[in-house]
Amino acid sequence: ATPRRWIRNDTVDMNAAALTASRVAGTSAIRAPPRRRAAAVRAPTIVIFAGRTRDAHDSGSESGRREEPASLPSRRAVALAPVAAALLAPLVAADPARADTECTKCSNSNSSLAPGDKPFVQSPSGARFADLREGTGATPQPGQTVVVEWVGYTSGYQAKKIESTRETDAPFAFKLGAGEAIPAFEEAVSQMRVGGIRRLEIPGELEEKLAYSRDPSQRYAVGPVPQTLGGRRALDFVLDNRTLKDFNRTLLFDIRLSAIRK
Repeated sequence: ATPRRWIRNDTVDMNAAALTASRVAGTSAIRAPPRRRAAAVRAPTIVIFAGRTRDAHDSGSESGRREEPASLPSRRAVALAPVAAALLAPLVAADPARADTECTKCSNSNSSLAPGDKPFVQSPSGARFADLREGTGATPQPGQTVVVEWVGYTSGYQAKKIESTRETDAPFAFKLGAGEAIPAFEEAVSQMRVGGIRRLEIPGELEEKLAYSRDPSQRYAVGPVPQTLGGRRALDFVLDNRTLKDFNRTLLFDIRLSAIRK
């Protein structure tokens, strides 16, 4: 009796099949099928030769990897080059990823309003306002102290929240017209009524004029000043990072005029 054995892999299975076939055919020579070496899988190597791209695996020999001499462009290619550049220019200009130019609309939320959103109204200073809720109280006058609740965002860069007075329980109080607040805050609050909520957008290209100084030593001489370390870090990052574009420094605040102190 033939001893029972376990077939553990494909190679043993193929040998057993060949042995059985040989016995049935009555042949004396038993030859197992040759083992096949698994082809090594390697990532295709892309080789660039003078403006054309080829796959080095296309050639079965090592000569497929050799560098080929660069060929001079034909007269026809030289003549058609300006035409091709003219045709591709609009495509490059329309694609922000290809054109390294300043985005003229990125700091204006009116360019990307969703249905039902309230548009911003731009003031002569360049600041943009949108009244989310009209107040019913009095309007502050220069020299009066106002108390405001606010929440701020770095809307031009990842829309990170800077801080919210609802979380810190530290309303911002300042004397209107005394230079204690950033100019955009002064302008926004001076036209509000108590109880109103106004959204303020400060374009990144006007950030230093309407908001905070780029000089860290002078930045928080005026408010609102973030009370938390995380809030300061979020604001400082967009103001100090020289790799960002101007539109990345766009700031957004929601302001609620809570009270007027006499």
